[in-house]
Amino acid sequence: MATYKEIKGVTIQTRDTDPNVGGVAGATWSSGGNLNTGIDGNCGFGTQTAAVSVGGRTDPSTDTAGVEEYNGTSWTEVTDLPAAYNSLGSAGPQTAGVVFGGQPPSAPPNSAATYEYDGTNWTSGGDLNTARRSLMGAGTQTAALAAFGAVDPPFSAEAETYNGSSWTTVAEGNTGRRSVSGSGTLTSAIAYGGFSPPYTGASESWDGSSWTEVGDLNTARGVGGSAGTSNTSALMLGGGFGSAPYIYAKVESWNGGSWTEVNDLATGRSGKNGLPSSAAESALYAGGTTAPAGPGHITSTEEFTVQPSPILVEGMLFLSGGTTLKGFGTAAGIPAATWASGGALNQGRNNSGSSSSSHSSALIFSGGNPSVSVNTENYNGTSWTEVNNVNTGRKSGVGTGNSATAALFSAGGTPSYVANVEQWDGTNWTEVADINNARGENPGGGGTSTSSIIAGGYDPGGRENKAETWDGTSWTEVGDLNTARNALAGAGSSSTDAMVFGGDLHPTSPRFSANTETWDGTSWTEVNDLNTGRLNLGGAGVSSSQAIAFGGATTPNSENETETWNGTSWTEQNDLGTASRYMGNSSNGSAVSAICAGGSSTGPSQNETTTQEWTADATLSTVTVS
Repeated sequence: MATYKEIKGVTIQTRDTDPNVGGVAGATWSSGGNLNTGIDGNCGFGTQTAAVSVGGRTDPSTDTAGVEEYNGTSWTEVTDLPAAYNSLGSAGPQTAGVVFGGQPPSAPPNSAATYEYDGTNWTSGGDLNTARRSLMGAGTQTAALAAFGAVDPPFSAEAETYNGSSWTTVAEGNTGRRSVSGSGTLTSAIAYGGFSPPYTGASESWDGSSWTEVGDLNTARGVGGSAGTSNTSALMLGGGFGSAPYIYAKVESWNGGSWTEVNDLATGRSGKNGLPSSAAESALYAGGTTAPAGPGHITSTEEFTVQPSPILVEGMLFLSGGTTLKGFGTAAGIPAATWASGGALNQGRNNSGSSSSSHSSALIFSGGNPSVSVNTENYNGTSWTEVNNVNTGRKSGVGTGNSATAALFSAGGTPSYVANVEQWDGTNWTEVADINNARGENPGGGGTSTSSIIAGGYDPGGRENKAETWDGTSWTEVGDLNTARNALAGAGSSSTDAMVFGGDLHPTSPRFSANTETWDGTSWTEVNDLNTGRLNLGGAGVSSSQAIAFGGATTPNSENETETWNGTSWTEQNDLGTASRYMGNSSNGSAVSAICAGGSSTGPSQNETTTQEWTADATLSTVTVS
């Protein structure tokens, strides 16, 4: 028998130990030097090896002006603030930091004071325009951002920028809140969590001129630590004070599109005592409280460190210990994949078409109920932008295409069923050859803008089993589905590799189909059913061997159930955060990175703006061979 090297020309690498997971996903927490004084409500600035802890409370009733510096090993008491404060905002490096706002011992009122640190002494700076406490900070001493916080009365969305001398009021955030965490720079920052009330996971991204709502934290909470250098890279550290368990060790990482839980702190704690302008890959969290309300102030410090080389790279295959074949990839991470909130659509709609390569690059078009929209929006993983409209607005058509720059929109209702087809080239929609059989009511489909298949749906004669393939120029009728139905979903890579699942069998009882059929370019084959039959569901996947089915309805309820397909059977996975149906129909992304946008959580007359993102992280797994 030929060896692997003889066939491929290379050998499989052999390792005595497994490589490390790289980046923030594989970073771990380790103990650092203890603060000299147990503290809560302190703020911090600097880096992991050159940090400053400022102010806070040493017990439930004693505010402090104390300041300590960290050198990467130990904390040293240095020059106090001119006055005692807790819950300040902060920004900057160790030798040029700035703190602002906060709560003095005599509060109310809150403070508007600003103090600048040169590594030795404190100097008063210009006052904030809005006095507040429990606010976020980002940037540097001469280019700082302060936003949100508690005022009297309670919650502020105000934002201000600092030039080293004075503060200027800029665009407000969308939701006033206190106990908010945040990080980044003057022109690229993100605020997350807090109390609005209640405790929230809401996140808002700052681009230097305006705030945009983006994906929520997976766990709503406030009074957490922070780290990050932009609105695409951040950490939320610990926090709590919501419902039980009150204090969290959870750490979440922001990549510009969604929050992902990474390695927990060793000790759950709350207190905004991270470093808001430090890199997420080298965060520091010092002090805090381990109780829902003091006492419980601690001195411990934890350091977040990216693992050293060798680092795992997606697609890596190696013999572990010389005997076990292992691989590293996102497909292995599907069992642990989760949904997270994304940016809201500009226009709520249901029964739309869509196309994407992942949850960070997507297109949604037309749809709507009761009125029909021509609107098209493009998603970059953070926010939706309106682009050129479709020529003929319709609902309940089908979008195919695994790209936000190349899509096909076929069939639908205006409200009468049509045969119209339009092709998207990344800029404009162009009318191309019609399908042979006009239909609507959400046929299923899969493939690309130049090689796809649609099947099923509804025409004036009833539920349809007809299928047609597209070769980039014209449509050809091919083998029929085994089971006629509408309101189904699909996935696939081309006109020769696709699948459809679910749907509506009315008036047959039960009407909610669990049927799954795969297409090989010649015929449809019935394979294993969904675990839960449903209609008006969503689908994603770039082949008939790896797909995802999500949401849908088992009248009168919308579903949040998610199932993944491995080429043989369906497995129930983590649910949608918000139950949804009528979200459109498309081979929308892949089974490792998909999107659910628009739709309805209640019924056909509701038009949602909600976006939910599905992410499977790369995972190391044993490869089974035969």
